[in-house]
Amino acid sequence: MATLLTVILTVIVVYSKGFEAILYRLVSSKSTEGSRTLLAVYFVEHIWMVLLSSLIAVTLGTLLGIFVTTNHGHEFKELLLKTVSLGQAFPSPALLALAVPVLGYGIKGALIALVVYALMPIIYNVVIGIEEVPKDIIDAAKGMGMTETEIYIKVKIPLALNVILGGIRTALVINISATTLAAAVGAGGLGVLVVNGVRTFDMVLILEGAIPVTLLAIIVELLLKELQKKLIWSET
Repeated sequence: MATLLTVILTVIVVYSKGFEAILYRLVSSKSTEGSRTLLAVYFVEHIWMVLLSSLIAVTLGTLLGIFVTTNHGHEFKELLLKTVSLGQAFPSPALLALAVPVLGYGIKGALIALVVYALMPIIYNVVIGIEEVPKDIIDAAKGMGMTETEIYIKVKIPLALNVILGGIRTALVINISATTLAAAVGAGGLGVLVVNGVRTFDMVLILEGAIPVTLLAIIVELLLKELQKKLIWSET
C-alpha cells in the first residue's frame, strides 16, 4: 500500500502541471491560472521543514523524556508534562502567530512552533514507556551490578522502544500536517498552495496542496508502522 501511494505521490509531484490540468477538468474553479511555481519546489520546502523540525523534536523530546524518569530529573516530570501539554493545547496558528513577533516571518518561527507541537507525544510516550518497564526486571538488572546508565541502555529503553516509536510516529504525522500552516508566516511549503487557493477562491490550488500532504502523511504513517514492527521483532 505504501509503495503504491509513493508512486502516486511521485507522479503528482513530477508531473504537477498535468495533475493541475486534470483537477481543473474535474473541479469547477473561478480561476484557471494555476500555480506559477512548480509543485516540486513547494514539496521540497515542505519535506525540509518536516525533517528538520522532526529531528529537533525527536532528539529533544527523547532526551527530556529520559531525563525526567531518572533519579536526578524525576522532580521535573510533572512540570515538563504540563508545559508540553500546554503547548499541544495551543492551536498551531496561535503558536505560529506568537513566534512571528519574536523571530519575524520565515522558517525560524515556523520551526519553533512545529517543534513545540511535536514534543508532547514524544515526551509522553518516552516517560510512559520507561515507567511501564516491570520493576522486577529493573531489580534483577541492579542485582547484576548494572549502573543506572547501563540499565537505561540495556533494559529500560529496549523494553520501552515500542511505546517510544509510537510517540515518534504520531509526532511525525502531526508535523506533516501542521507544516502546511507554515506558509502563513512566509516559510513556504505546500501550504502556500492552500493559502493562495483560499485567497483566490481556487479549489484546484487548495487540492493541489492538500492532496500531496495527505498522501505524504499516510505514507509516513504506514512506513513507520512497518519499521516499528520490524524493530520490535528484532528486539524479541
